[in-house]
Amino acid sequence: MKTLVFAAPEPTILPVAGSAAVFPVGELHVLVTQAIIVRPPRLHLEADGRVISRLDVRPLDTPHRPSVDVLFQSAAEVFGDRVLGVVMSGMGADGRDGAAWIKARGGTVLTEAEETCVVYGMPRAVVEAGLSDEEVPLDLLTSAILERI
Repeated sequence: MKTLVFAAPEPTILPVAGSAAVFPVGELHVLVTQAIIVRPPRLHLEADGRVISRLDVRPLDTPHRPSVDVLFQSAAEVFGDRVLGVVMSGMGADGRDGAAWIKARGGTVLTEAEETCVVYGMPRAVVEAGLSDEEVPLDLLTSAILERI
C-alpha cells in the first residue's frame, strides 16, 4: 500500500473517495494507512523512522513553512518506494527537491496539470525537473491517486 503525501494550499480541495479518515495531526501522531492528515499552519510536518508524525518550525533555513520539500524528504526516507507524492497548484518551486527524494527512493510523483492549476508554479518546477510520473487534471486526480494506492 502506498503512503499518500500531497502538496496543496489546502488539503480540503482534494475530493476524497473511499473510507479514508480526515483528521488534524498533532505532535507525535501515529501515521496510519487509509487516512489523510491535515497539518496546522506555519509548521513543517515530517515522518520519522517510527512512522510517527512530528510538527516543528525547524528547519529554519527553508523559504516556506510548511515546506513540501521537508515533508516529501522525510516521507521518502521513512517509506521509500511506497510514497505517492502529489504536487498541486502553488507558487514557486517548493516540492521539486522533495520530489527528487521520492523518485530517488523509487516512489511515484503526480502533478496537477497546468490547465487546472490556479498557479502553475510548484507543479511546473517538478515537471521541468523531469520528476513527474504523470500530469493529471484536478477533476481526475482522485482517480489517479486511488489507482496507485
